[in-house]
Amino acid sequence: MASEYTTDTIEVLTGIAAVRKRPGMYVGSLDDGMGPLKLLLAVVTYAIDPRQPGRCPRIDVRVDADDFVTVADDGPGIPGGSLVDLLEHPPYRSSAHFGFRESGLLMTNALSDPLEVDTVHAGEQATVAYAGGVQRVPLRVSAASRPSGTRIRFRPDPQIFPSTRVPRLELTQRLEDLAFLLPATTLTWSFAGERATGLVERVRVEARGPLENVAHHQGEYVTDAGPTTIEVALAWRTEPYGQPARILGYTNFERDEDGPHVPGLLAAIRDFLKIRNDRGYEGLVAAVSVLHDDALYPLHTKERLIHSPLLPAVKEATATALRRWAGQCPEAADALRNRMKPRRGQRR
Repeated sequence: MASEYTTDTIEVLTGIAAVRKRPGMYVGSLDDGMGPLKLLLAVVTYAIDPRQPGRCPRIDVRVDADDFVTVADDGPGIPGGSLVDLLEHPPYRSSAHFGFRESGLLMTNALSDPLEVDTVHAGEQATVAYAGGVQRVPLRVSAASRPSGTRIRFRPDPQIFPSTRVPRLELTQRLEDLAFLLPATTLTWSFAGERATGLVERVRVEARGPLENVAHHQGEYVTDAGPTTIEVALAWRTEPYGQPARILGYTNFERDEDGPHVPGLLAAIRDFLKIRNDRGYEGLVAAVSVLHDDALYPLHTKERLIHSPLLPAVKEATATALRRWAGQCPEAADALRNRMKPRRGQRR
């Protein structure tokens, strides 16, 4: 029997409710870590009116360690009478510019907790605050004591995004592009209050997963190249699965992507996963640091790398990291092994 639908059984969602109901339709995948970046770019885009070049002479972006983002401009500001409509209701027009503009502010408002706006327009200051698209601090309009401009501060909603962190590399690339495209606008960005916390955090940031998913080991090794300190951290992205491996190699604090790290690391991974093919590297994020006496390790050549005296030590350090991780997180380790099993017809 065919189902019957009436206007009483169909739920029509618009504005804030529609965005929160299906956020993926607006920001794409929630698991690839790019959603927070899209919220930020939506706010930056609003400050850039393609029909009035240079209307915001300056735009400043600040990303804090607690994942709060602030975008401030010295443009004409937003009239207090239209601020709530801009943040809560679908626009009657849209712009292809960056795929955002008025609708972008609504999207950012809906997917942030909190979102605070402080704007000055034509001598009036308007402030309002939201959480998940719901107004928490009512709109307040008063006489302005500073020049025109808008300041929007928000944090991606942790109930929506598995990670609320704005990816630094991708943000820098996008803002650098904008800086060249908008020579009449001074565009600045900064990352405040952050402190590096070792290779484990470096891998976690790249893999965009929880800290406990990172396998880690640091130890001292006696090699033919002399006493060597090796630190290894590695994890696998949970989604999307098919991404190529990202391996960060360092020799004496210098980037060394073709050093002995890669073959030693990959050999240990193959043994751990009991595979011969390269499928076990899909989604891998790893960082390897080797510290040794330069005098005992001449300039690399391809032949030396293949037969490097450091390779067995890197392999041993990686194997130790994986064994410890598997002991602490057996379910995650079993899930990884099952995920990396060869497909039908593939060699193991």
